[in-house]
Amino acid sequence: MSCHEALSVGDVIAATLVDVPGLWFDGPAGWYALTCRPQREEAAERWLAARGVYAFHPVVGRMVRVRGHVRDYTRRYLPGYVFARFAGVPRPFAVMTCPFLTGALCLSSGHWGQLHRSGLRALHAMRAVDAAQEARRDGARARKAAAARLRVGDTALFRSGPMAGQRCEVVELTPEFGARVRLTLFGGLVPVKADVQDLVKLHLGT
Repeated sequence: MSCHEALSVGDVIAATLVDVPGLWFDGPAGWYALTCRPQREEAAERWLAARGVYAFHPVVGRMVRVRGHVRDYTRRYLPGYVFARFAGVPRPFAVMTCPFLTGALCLSSGHWGQLHRSGLRALHAMRAVDAAQEARRDGARARKAAAARLRVGDTALFRSGPMAGQRCEVVELTPEFGARVRLTLFGGLVPVKADVQDLVKLHLGT
């Protein structure tokens, strides 16, 4: 009698895991350039990440003004490509079950070509470089906006930095959106250079 014949409706059996092949064979880890459908780079990255494969596509983010409205805009350096690192040799038939991928860069033999790390470092660093540049632009915009709110002769308060809580008088606003102020320190007026982001204007009666 087989094990199935011994079962009846209502019996409880333990579930067993099905051995589903992964996305790679045992072998050396490596990077590969995968091609994907238009505008599906992020979806392909998420699909791969859910299966243990790190992937990225180089992008640059910008804020643009369209008909008076500010919108975030993402531009891809290499549209249609996702760079993925497999822990072994990729299984093309398994990777291509992803609905967002269409193939990979291949060697003349037709096999998927492994990429050199040196070129990938520069591509991967684009995101960090762009983020740093955007942070600098944000800082410049913030300083410009803060400088626009201050005027020579204003009374201001240091809201951050080593002078936090001290009152001062704005003497000069510099082209770099910094400020020269003077404050009472040790019983006398002392000139100090300040970052306008550290200052908040005090209104009369404050």
